[in-house]
Amino acid sequence: MSRRRFLLYSTRDCSLCDQALDLLLALDVLGGHELLVIDITHDDELFERFGEMIPVLESDGQTFTGAFEAETVSAWVSSQIS
Repeated sequence: MSRRRFLLYSTRDCSLCDQALDLLLALDVLGGHELLVIDITHDDELFERFGEMIPVLESDGQTFTGAFEAETVSAWVSSQIS
């Protein structure tokens, strides 16, 4: 299985983004896959695309938005790596 890259779109001072990152790290659902945190305030295109929706988790063009809860995030990540 190839190593996947997951992008967590975020901004500084975003408590929901911090909670999403903490959850991803605590669940350890990413295994050996890569997680990058991207601050969208430095990219106009990303800010326009995701500004109202952060936090957003993306992998291979697929996005997860909404409530970052353990069960739903784990299921989505698993679906991306299987």
